[in-house]
Amino acid sequence: MSLSFARRPLAVALSCLAIPLAFADDTATDTHPTTLKDISVTATRTQGFAAKRVEVGPYQGQDILDIPATVNVVTRDLLDLQQPSGLYDALRNVAGVTRLQLNGLAYDNLSLRGIALDNRSSYYFNGVLPFDNNIAIPMEDKEGFEVLKGASALYYGFAVPAGIVNMTTKRAGDTPVTQIGTSVDSNGSVKGTIDVGRRFGDHQQFGVRVNAATQSIHAPIDDVHGNRHMASVAADWKVSDGMTLKYDYEHVEQNLPEQAGIVPLAAVNGHVTLPRIPDPDRMLASDQHGTRARADTHLLRADFALGENWAGMVSFGRSTTERDRWAWIFRNYNLATGKGQLQASEQNGQRYQNTNGRAEINGAFDTGPVTHNVTLGFSRNRLYQPDFTTYFFVANQFLYDPTQNLVLKASGAPKPFYAQTVWNTGTYVFDRVSLGENWEVTGGLRRSTYQSHQAGTPSSDITKNTPSASVVYRLDSRSSLYASYIEGLESAGSAPGTAANPYQVLPAAVSRQSEVGYRHRFENEMLVSVAAFDIRQPSAGLDANNVYALNGRARYRGMEFSAQGHVTSQLSLSASALWLHARQVAATDPTIEGKTPENTPRSSASLFLAYDIASLPGLDINAGAFYTASRPINDQNQAWIGGYTLFTAGSRYRTRISGKDVTFQINLENLANKRYWSAAGSNQLSVGLGRTAMFSSTLDL
Repeated sequence: MSLSFARRPLAVALSCLAIPLAFADDTATDTHPTTLKDISVTATRTQGFAAKRVEVGPYQGQDILDIPATVNVVTRDLLDLQQPSGLYDALRNVAGVTRLQLNGLAYDNLSLRGIALDNRSSYYFNGVLPFDNNIAIPMEDKEGFEVLKGASALYYGFAVPAGIVNMTTKRAGDTPVTQIGTSVDSNGSVKGTIDVGRRFGDHQQFGVRVNAATQSIHAPIDDVHGNRHMASVAADWKVSDGMTLKYDYEHVEQNLPEQAGIVPLAAVNGHVTLPRIPDPDRMLASDQHGTRARADTHLLRADFALGENWAGMVSFGRSTTERDRWAWIFRNYNLATGKGQLQASEQNGQRYQNTNGRAEINGAFDTGPVTHNVTLGFSRNRLYQPDFTTYFFVANQFLYDPTQNLVLKASGAPKPFYAQTVWNTGTYVFDRVSLGENWEVTGGLRRSTYQSHQAGTPSSDITKNTPSASVVYRLDSRSSLYASYIEGLESAGSAPGTAANPYQVLPAAVSRQSEVGYRHRFENEMLVSVAAFDIRQPSAGLDANNVYALNGRARYRGMEFSAQGHVTSQLSLSASALWLHARQVAATDPTIEGKTPENTPRSSASLFLAYDIASLPGLDINAGAFYTASRPINDQNQAWIGGYTLFTAGSRYRTRISGKDVTFQINLENLANKRYWSAAGSNQLSVGLGRTAMFSSTLDL
């Protein structure tokens, strides 16, 4: 697709309707005692805030009550009410999700349970394809978001033990969809959207769902303008009763300046004095140097029957993100006057490409009174980044009264990044064993290989076996208890050139997680979950002999609570809470031992309520509160950014005009216009965005 063609997303999307592609439903094969679920391409819309099934990791197609892990789902109905503008806004309903490093103007960096997610390996498209999170994730084509917390090495191989964020896409259902929408906000942004879905064929065996959006962005920061465009198509074909095919494509473009991160000053007597929070409406960086980014994602999947009780799945996909980036940090400033230095990094030609293949066979069989549901699988992912060079510039700037009359001057030598290729390969097996009516025991094992090649650094070739085990006890048809033990895998990288063992490749870092939990689904479908977890994550550092080795360990222990669904026929809620005790329990650096890892809050919570007004049919109102406790700015805990609570409010009115369904909606973000530090991490602080009001409407044709 040429760039000029890609900038017409509405035309691209509409043209896809005419393409007779034949692709499959996203519903994974679900084994139930000795019987496999029929393959179907009929999409089912989750009603309300409580999902029943998930499509992430080894649990695809399972009832949440049967899953021995913490999985939180943000449904389409919740997204529709909150109208999130980015990934953090969509996931702020999930316990333990916090911003990291950035304020979300251009895109979101996130941490989960205090552990930073990896932008290259922690985010997944329809459960199987990793994609790079360095561009704003579109909301328009998503059916929902799923957060699988904790180590996930069994299914995904090498990844941080924080968890996995999976996004599921809209698909054509039994009811035709033709919807156009518009929105404007108090900053001047304007957006247009289209959503079209159809099933066709003699037996409705074909389905196509198309989404597109184009937006002129006026950020809640003075003089920051940009644009965003997206187009997607999800097509499926039920080839026969035993086979379905599915294809997904998503294209995103964005051009928007990034706000500067603020570097904390050097510590004095072990303490860092933070500046007062700058005006969130003012741009510290240059509004004339925007970051241009685009992402293209393709995913092809086949689900097929292999007999009465066996089925298979094969998927192949590629996701590519490209950026010409201007990144900014503000440093070396005077606390009183705010006079300091702005550093710019120009990074043209950044490219992140994940190419992924996966094959699975699963089946059900009995051995006496015991029922087995077995999955055998193989996955292989190639992450490739080509060469690019970073050029540095500096300019004088003022923290409290910034100017756009910047004179950028070249500073220092350019820094090259050499092409890198990373292979993440694994073979896995797991068996869910049903013991009678109430017990289910699962055991799994994965053999993973991690290979990294980059010019100027030693190659890494690591192979590791990781087990997992869990048990679920169904108290009754609506309640379950579970316990699990999972090992995760991370690449610990290689020693720095200044170490006594320069560039030595370290062995795989193995994290360990234990978790117990309880779930209950009420008769009105409200889902309540409680979990306690213990994550032990190794870390590398220099010892007293200047040897770089795996010699540290952080421990994250906590409890989570979540509730989603209907309280009454008129009142719905989504609530969550996290209590976290995180410590660096072992380290070669004595200044961090016993301290809280950077950007990790001791607690966080959210509450969102929506109420249908019975006396005024079609009208509902909503309100939310989202709390994050204080967080240390670095591992030495030399300063903490303050905790805060952000409030939201909204209202929606649905009616019919000339026989057509019409919806009008208003949403208010940061209702109190609170000024706050939104994130820390990577030696940067970010300022939260100010209040925004958004007005939107949709028309169903």
